[in-house]
Amino acid sequence: MGFGDKLKGLKDQAQQAVADNKDRIQDAVQVAGQVANTKTHGKYATKIAKVGERVETGVDKFAQAEDAGGAAAAAPTTPAPAGPAAAPASEPPAFEPHADQPAADAAPAEAPSHSAPDFE
Repeated sequence: MGFGDKLKGLKDQAQQAVADNKDRIQDAVQVAGQVANTKTHGKYATKIAKVGERVETGVDKFAQAEDAGGAAAAAPTTPAPAGPAAAPASEPPAFEPHADQPAADAAPAEAPSHSAPDFE
C-alpha cells in the first residue's frame, strides 16, 4: 500500500466520521457560536453567524462527498438557519455589565499615576 493509498484511506475515514456525526458537529458549532456571541456581548454576532453558516455548509459538502462515493456533490445545499448563532438579529442584544463592572455611563476610575523611578 503506497503513501497515496494511505492518504485516500484517511480521507475516506474522515468523511465517514463526518457523515456519521454531522448533527453533533453542527450542534457543537452552534453552541460555540452562542458562547462566542455571549462572551463578545453580541458585538460580532453577524460575523459569528457567517462563520457558523460556512462551517455547516462545509460539513454538509464533506459529508455529501462521502455519500456520493468520494465525488463532489453536484448541487450544494444551504442549511436552514438553526438558532441564534445561525440567524443574526437585526441588532445585537443589549449589553448589561456584570455587577463587578461599572456601567458605561459611569465616570471612569482615576488612572494610577506612573512616574519614572528615581535612580539616584
